This record gives sequence, C-alpha cells and structure tokens, in this order.
Amino acid sequence: MEAAEHGRYTEALDIAAQMKTYKIQPDVTTYVALINAAAYHRMWLDAWAILDDMIAVGLHPNTAVFNALIKAQNACTSDYLWQVLKKMDELQIAPDTTTFRLIIVRLTSTHQMELAIQFYHTMKTYKVVPDVFTAMALIGYVAHAGYPRLALDLIADFEAHSLRRLDHSFFMPCLIASAEALYLDGVITCWKQIVHVFNMHPGEGVCLAVIDTAARNGHPDLATDALRVLRTLGIEWKEHHFAPLIEAFCRQMQLKEAIRVLDIMRGEGIEPIFETASALLEVLTSTELIDSVWEITDEILKEGKKVDNIVLQILISASMKLGDLQRAIGAYKSLAEYGATADITVFNSLLQGCVAASHRDLGNLLLDDMKAAQVKPDKDTYETFILLCLTQDDYEDAFFYLEEMKSAGFHPGYNVYSKITRKCLLADDFRYKIALKEMEEMGHEPRLDLKKLVRRKEENKDPSDKLVQAIADTQPQEPLTTIDGAALRFIETGGIEGDAQLPKEHI
Repeated sequence: MEAAEHGRYTEALDIAAQMKTYKIQPDVTTYVALINAAAYHRMWLDAWAILDDMIAVGLHPNTAVFNALIKAQNACTSDYLWQVLKKMDELQIAPDTTTFRLIIVRLTSTHQMELAIQFYHTMKTYKVVPDVFTAMALIGYVAHAGYPRLALDLIADFEAHSLRRLDHSFFMPCLIASAEALYLDGVITCWKQIVHVFNMHPGEGVCLAVIDTAARNGHPDLATDALRVLRTLGIEWKEHHFAPLIEAFCRQMQLKEAIRVLDIMRGEGIEPIFETASALLEVLTSTELIDSVWEITDEILKEGKKVDNIVLQILISASMKLGDLQRAIGAYKSLAEYGATADITVFNSLLQGCVAASHRDLGNLLLDDMKAAQVKPDKDTYETFILLCLTQDDYEDAFFYLEEMKSAGFHPGYNVYSKITRKCLLADDFRYKIALKEMEEMGHEPRLDLKKLVRRKEENKDPSDKLVQAIADTQPQEPLTTIDGAALRFIETGGIEGDAQLPKEHI
C-alpha cells in the first residue's frame, strides 16, 4: 500500500506478487492502490490488466476502482474513457462525485464543452451533487471560452443544488468574460459579488473593461463605481478613464452630466481632448439636440461656471456634421461670449465645411482669423485648404499651398495628389503628370481607378464629356467631416465619490 501510494509502481507489483506467493488475499483497497500507481506512471494498459485480475480472483470492483481506472486513461484518447464507463455500466457500478469530476475535468481539458455540460447535468440523474472542484473546472472553462451567460447559469444551478456558496474565484472569470463580451447583466452581477459582497478589488485592466462595458450600454453608475475602485487601488485617473463615463452619460442622454465630467477632469489636473467627448458629438444628430446643448451651456454660465472649450468645439463639429455651415459659423462667432477661443480643431472643421460648400471666400476669412489668433496650421489644415482651392475654376493656389505644406515639413497624403490629378485631367492641364510623379516620390501608389482615368486621357479615346463623366463616376465619396445614483453623486460632488482675395503668403 505504501509503495503504491508513493508511486513506486514496480515495488508495489513485487509486493502484490509476494502476497500471492504467501496466499494472502488482496482486497479492493489493494487493487485501488495498484491501479492508482499505474495511473501515476501512465500505464493505462496495466491498469486494465489489474482490473481483470481483480475480477478473476472474485472481487467485485467498486466506484473507487473505476475512478482510479479513469485516471489511468488520461494518457489515451477519449475512446478509452468511454470504455471505462461502458464497463461500469456492465457491472452496474454507479458513478459518484469523484467520477463525474474526473470525467468533466478530462472533457474540459480536451475542449469538449458540450459533453462536459451534458455530464454535469447527468449528475442529477444519479442524485450526485457536484463538488467545488468540478464546478470550478466547468465554470472556469466555459467563461474562458467566451460564454459568460452560460457560466453564470452554471453558477446559479450549482448554488441551487448545493449548500455551498461559491467565492470570488468563480465570479472573476465570469466578470472578465462578460466585460469582453460587453454583456452588461453579467458584468453587474459579477461586479456586485466581487466588489460589494466579497469586498475584493479587481485590477486596473478588469476595471477598464467594466468601464468600457458601462459606456457601451449607457450605465454611468457602474462606470462611476469602477472609477472609485481604481482610486481605491491607488491608480491615478487618466483621460482614458473618463471618456467612457462621458459616453455612458451620453447614451442615457444625460448631456449636462456628460459636460460636467470635463470640469471634473480639469479639477483633477487632467486635460481633456476633443476625442474625450466624441460620444457627445455622436448623439448630436439633429438641430434640436444641438440647441438643447446650447441651452445647457447657458445654464452653466448662469451658475457662474465656465463652459469647457471642448463642448463648444463639439457643437461646431456637430453643426458641420449636419451640413449646417451657417449654424457652425454662428457658433464660431459666439465663442468669445463664452470666454473661449477657436483652436486648430475648430478651424479645420470649418474649413472642411467650406470645401463641402465650395466657399473659397469664407475659407480665406477663416485663414485670416487663424493668423490673427496665431493658431499654427497642421497637416489637415494644409490638405483641407488645398482641396478648397481645387473646388474653384481657378485652382492655381492649390499648387502654391502644396509647396507651402511641404516647406512646413508635412507629408501630403494620397488624397491630395489624387484630387489634384483629377482636377488637372478635367482641365486638360498637363501638370497631372507632375502630380502623379510626385505622388509616387512621396510613396503613394496610384490606385486602379486613377490609373484608368490617366490611361484614357493619354490614349485620347474618350471625348472630353465622357472623361468628365468618368472622373465624376470614380470620384470617391467623402462624408462631410467638418449602484443607482452613484454617477449623479459623482458629478454633484465634483468627482469625489466673400470678395476677399487670398494673399500669396505663408499660412
């Protein structure tokens, strides 16, 4: 027995042989120990031989014998496992908790989830209650496989048929799987158990996944609670922690609260960027909604607070997204009333609107305003202004600003060269060849549609009107870009819980 229990298989066999020599009858316990020793050394065939010997001497195997035999089959394919179960059925030996645990662990290790769940439910037929190890193996595997809803159902089923309550180690894989699947109900269930029942704190990665789920599902209370846990963990709040909270408020159309998050960020020394409040831009899909946000900004002013510049940028961009250039310009002109100034994002958005409206004169005025405000143009500014020049019959300035762009150290994109080439083709301007050559020098490969247009031009097979139509047909279409109550308490407490001519000069 001692030799078998310590894995000394050869010694155990020698002792068993001596027992036969001295006519000492082995009992069931002896055979269980021998099969376990064979299983330890992955001697699956020997394990079957030991079972046959046991039956030959007139001993009837019990469940423990077959549990050891199942262990011995771990080195084999699943077919051998089914042979063990078939033998148990022939001898009318009922499986116990250990039997099912060995089977389910084996099936999950070989990624046979459906069979594992089937055996789990078969336990009820035998009136066998699964132990915690069986539950951990199955629930953990199902959660890691990306089925959080099923994993939580298994937890509920286990607790319904067992006196034991499962701890946080069962809920953590389910929380991670639920957050990865953006499954809100699962995240809330697991979060409450882990954080509020077991008083455990998930790591930063899990908290970020929870915040993201809260954002996508419009649950600001959950996002706020996750922010609280982050602070408890000693993790410094960053911009990417607050952007999902703003999204959660926006999905609930709690726009004032979403705007106030920006104030909290600045109070924490965090500088928001335009993308932080991009969710606000996404929900402003009508002039009525834009007007409602203007009303909110007026309320904030009446409260003696400053309206964040990001909000005003969002309002201008939202107007541009609706194609309402007039409204956007009106918002731009009212910036001073709110103590705000236009930055490069605002100017670029307005210039994109000028491109859509082919309004060169307005673009000139905006360019003058940029110079007066000492706002330095970026790559988007140059590219947008070049495209604006190309909307006019006289597009000579496009080449001027292309050179200005390169002199400023910016690398013109493919779209700029493509639009210049198309404009030159329409105007029968030989400089399309120069644009194509420079495009390739800049590392841009002309796309198939542009190559076809150039080939038609050079082969001179299409009359002018057909070429114009071909260019129009291949012109890429571009959009006009120009814990209940916790979140409210978080907000309320400030985060504790024309005719003008364009001069030939540098932008």
